[in-house]
Amino acid sequence: MSEQQTDNLSPLQGEALRSYISDSYRKLEKEPVLYQWNINHKQHHATFMGVAQFFVLGALATYAAGQSDLLFSTTHLIYMLVVMFIAISARYLFAPNQLYHYHITAKGFFYTQQDNIPDIAFTIARGLGWFGCGVCVLAAGMLGPAAFIGAGASALLAWKIKDMRPVKKHRGCLFTPNGYLKIFKRKDALIVCSEPFDAGNFIYLYCQQGEADKVLNYIYPYLPNHEVREVNSWREF
Repeated sequence: MSEQQTDNLSPLQGEALRSYISDSYRKLEKEPVLYQWNINHKQHHATFMGVAQFFVLGALATYAAGQSDLLFSTTHLIYMLVVMFIAISARYLFAPNQLYHYHITAKGFFYTQQDNIPDIAFTIARGLGWFGCGVCVLAAGMLGPAAFIGAGASALLAWKIKDMRPVKKHRGCLFTPNGYLKIFKRKDALIVCSEPFDAGNFIYLYCQQGEADKVLNYIYPYLPNHEVREVNSWREF
């Protein structure tokens, strides 16, 4: 079960599972390390998220401008510039690259995971969010009430990110005899899921380019009964 899946559990269940995964990390980090690597992984949906947000907010801005006969005016172009910055900021704040440090031991994996977001990005994004609010308020007199759609989005973004900071997560995943191994070689990505499936024995492994086979050679001996599934797309993965 992944970190995202634990968030869908009840608070009590989710906290118990996260505690189990953290305990596994502490136990495994005492084991001799067979192989380790770092990787800066770009989430596969990140670009789509930024583009989609730009077009949605841009469509709202264009609709508001069209309603007030200010389409392609200076005010509208400024508004679109703000929308562009909001979309870019949202991509790097809500779908950032992930920094992983993986370790393989004879008993399982332990790793750390952290958003790859420098502090300056939060400062810039907060400024852009409040700047967007100011522009939308000024534009409201010219564009009408519809301009507050953009102002609301900017204010929500600024409020949401004002206290955000990168958090390093510590995770562990134990080897068990049964389960499945999913392989996406074209992207050097693996999933190891071991029984019992609800006990935190689930891990995404993002390998350095061309090193998926190397990682597989290390873990195959510890997964004797795992079903191997090869996939060709992120959707199958």
